[in-house]
Amino acid sequence: MGCDGKEKSDMDKVNRARISQCMIVKNEEDNIERALSWGKGIVSEQIVVDTGSTDRTVEIARAMGADVYDFQWIDDFSAAKNFAISKAKGEWIALLDADEYLLPEDSKKLLDFVQKYQNTEVECLLTAWVQMDDKGEIAGIDSQVRIFKNLPSIRYRGRIHEDLVSSEGRLLETADLGKSLSIFHTGYTTSQNQKKKGRNIRIIQAELAENPDDSRMWGYLGNEYICAGDWEKAEQAFWKAAALLWDGNDEVYGIPSSGVFWHLLDILARRPETEESRFLEIYKKAAERWPKEPDYDYTAGQYYAVHHDWELAELHLKKALILLEQYGTVYGGSEVTANLKKAYELLSVCCYNNGNMAGCVQFTMVSLKEDPYLMSTAMMLLKAFARDEEIRSKGIEGARQVAAFLGGHLYNFNSLKDRIFVLRAAMAAGYEELVLAVRELFTPQELQSVDQALTGTSTS
Repeated sequence: MGCDGKEKSDMDKVNRARISQCMIVKNEEDNIERALSWGKGIVSEQIVVDTGSTDRTVEIARAMGADVYDFQWIDDFSAAKNFAISKAKGEWIALLDADEYLLPEDSKKLLDFVQKYQNTEVECLLTAWVQMDDKGEIAGIDSQVRIFKNLPSIRYRGRIHEDLVSSEGRLLETADLGKSLSIFHTGYTTSQNQKKKGRNIRIIQAELAENPDDSRMWGYLGNEYICAGDWEKAEQAFWKAAALLWDGNDEVYGIPSSGVFWHLLDILARRPETEESRFLEIYKKAAERWPKEPDYDYTAGQYYAVHHDWELAELHLKKALILLEQYGTVYGGSEVTANLKKAYELLSVCCYNNGNMAGCVQFTMVSLKEDPYLMSTAMMLLKAFARDEEIRSKGIEGARQVAAFLGGHLYNFNSLKDRIFVLRAAMAAGYEELVLAVRELFTPQELQSVDQALTGTSTS
């Protein structure tokens, strides 16, 4: 019986998958409660390493039941995070910052995933990383590894923008859960950037003083200068990073390095005077090295649209959406993801200007199914219908077919609001036959009120 009991105990140790939630903090009293709340009932312990708070961060963390440790800040994020890991007892670590959190539904799924991968070779879980702006809207989506097995061989490296690495010098075995789990991040809001920018630039410059050929750090320095609004210094840093990568820097850092080239493309695309040859020089190098990154083509589509080369703009925007559909945000794509509505709207404009009415209808429908009351997009859709030769040849009957299509796919014509919206869009698009067809959907009394509201005149 004793042996059976021991075997059962050993088996429990093998199968269990406890999660230790860890974080390093400083003056996070505005975030700490939310940061600890998502893990309640999910994680087995909450470890908060404080690096010198002067506000109520520590008080709140202790009141919420977290184990709080002090750590003297030495301008080294890896040192602080590795200290936090050393205090963890769980089989898995969830190391999120105080300005990051999981939604309740994802918190519950997390337990299932760590249990699933506990007795496998998987060491890390790759999740979506959703960046929120000051308005509480999505500003970008990337991928991050913040959840990993508590193994002595897995630790962080680098003073800032630290990497999770294996001390054995191999790539970590990672499960891609980007479509299943999301970590939300508020640290790139304006107020947060103001607090962090001086500190981050100082630490990065210290890294570069020791390792001047670190292309990744030059890229991160460019990011910090963008946050500080210094575009000139940002561009200089990105060019330095790109030059190091072109010169054959053997270590490939993935998204941080690919982001260097996207930033250069974005800076060039913002300048109307940028010559196509200069833009293409960067685009070709970037796309050749990171062919699964959607943002290169999204930015190229914007560049060509600004220069009214609608064919190339349509080509690149379509490619960006295809890459995003195939690979998600694992290889980048944060810009097109954050601006997906804009991408579809711009693509519909390109199709319209290229005479591709079917494409214009397809892409405006995508946007309108998400938000049917986008007036400019609805106008573009109706203009595309108006230019369709088959529909135009049928006159008012073709317009009635368009109205029936709209009523069956986008709008509820039992709603006065929807009928008025489509009428206004048809008038703004100059689609006279559709205006007549939609007016047939109103009662005489409704038309009198609508005409008075829209034009200040009456039909009576």
